[in-house]
Amino acid sequence: MGICRICGKPTTSHRIGAYFVCHDCWEKRKGEVEKLRTELKKEVEASLNALTKNEKDGMKLIIIVQKFALNFDDEIKAALKEYNRTIDNENIFLVFLNWFTFEREMEGKGKTPAELFIEEYNMPDWVAESIRKFQKPVKGFFEVKNVLAGNKFTIQDVFNKKEYTLCGEVNLKKGDYIGDKIYQWGDVYLTGGAVSLYAEEDAKKILKMAEDFEKLLEKSLKKQEELYTKFVNYFGKDDPTFDSVESAKKALDRFTSWADGGGEQSEEKSEGDVAAICDPLSGIYIVPEYGKLRRMMEGKEEVEGEYVKKAITGVPYPAIKKLSKDKENFVNMIKKAFGEDISDINDFMKKIRPDWR
Repeated sequence: MGICRICGKPTTSHRIGAYFVCHDCWEKRKGEVEKLRTELKKEVEASLNALTKNEKDGMKLIIIVQKFALNFDDEIKAALKEYNRTIDNENIFLVFLNWFTFEREMEGKGKTPAELFIEEYNMPDWVAESIRKFQKPVKGFFEVKNVLAGNKFTIQDVFNKKEYTLCGEVNLKKGDYIGDKIYQWGDVYLTGGAVSLYAEEDAKKILKMAEDFEKLLEKSLKKQEELYTKFVNYFGKDDPTFDSVESAKKALDRFTSWADGGGEQSEEKSEGDVAAICDPLSGIYIVPEYGKLRRMMEGKEEVEGEYVKKAITGVPYPAIKKLSKDKENFVNMIKKAFGEDISDINDFMKKIRPDWR
């Protein structure tokens, strides 16, 4: 139960930010309600404009957006029923709240509370971009490798061995195992206010899973490398093109039959815009836009800005990564499409493709 900011009566009827407003005031004192909304907007925007890029202010920003998300009482009730964990302590509630704030789309709106927050308030561009990054947290199971000064830790994902610098006022020691999600803030990551600390017995179970995963991954990669070698032997290249998606599918069916030892190797025609691309790590992709995009990159066709923008964000990662190896031509195409001078392909692509590595 809260207290109406306008008349002082106990209420939970309506909320504006952290303030409660009773139903009578909401309906009959609209001028004062709007004044309160304007005052709150100014307060929030002043806080957003005062932020710096240090880690403490990163956590402040998460809390500011969380408070905004708490206004959506009915959506929170619905989300609690959807959530796949029992919320029996404050720590788990904060993990839930981060998910609700940054990842769960509001029913009927198709947007997260974080996206609505960006629309509601004026803020520096870098702050809005930071909130967008919060919407794509890194989820994993991490071992604490080192305890650093200033509430910082070096953690390592036990599955892919990637290391991160984690910041947060949490009581961790070397050798601890934590789960849940971490949130990018510049070159470091934030706890989001909460982490799950695993007991030794639970950690051992997950580590056993990691070991099994590594063995399975190693076997899978070996098979994929063998497939890649066969693909190149069959087609003569790793990116043959065809005149239609249907033609590409039929060619892949013939290749599969041959690779399994049940068919003859036939001479495949390689022409058109539809590519069948085999990546030595991730498999085979059919990419309808590949031929046209490659011609634009090589200067054989006029660069169409909107077409290129859509293609390099929507085409499967291996295809774009392959094209980017022709650095000079790729950079020239990007410059023409985006109207920007690109000094580092990786820095630029990471901004527009979360999967870029």
